[in-house]
Amino acid sequence: MLRRLRVYFTGFAIGLIMVYFFFGRDDSRDLDIWTPSQRILEDIRNDSVFHESERLICYTDCLDISEDDLISIWKDSEVTSLNPGGDPYRYQIDLVTANRSYEAIVERIDKKHSLVGISDKQNPQSCEC
Repeated sequence: MLRRLRVYFTGFAIGLIMVYFFFGRDDSRDLDIWTPSQRILEDIRNDSVFHESERLICYTDCLDISEDDLISIWKDSEVTSLNPGGDPYRYQIDLVTANRSYEAIVERIDKKHSLVGISDKQNPQSCEC
């Protein structure tokens, strides 16, 4: 019985050491890539047609959104599903920075994304996009 416990705890200790070396040493790893909100943002980031759409360009010009803020919207935001299981899927993407607070609404139909609208909550503007 003691031998089995010793073998078990030895294996457990080796596993802890391996986990530390794989995940604990490097703070630059993005380990939350498997969360649903990060997967949604990754799909949006990888959609080149979405980034070249006239509507996104219009909102970017109208609200004077910098390239860094636009990257942050598609990378560091919080995602909320507006109609879970709906057709089409609608997501609200919120980003709060030191200077601005953005809210974007995106629809997904057949793995293609389309922008419904972007608004700046701190400096509301009306855009004709």
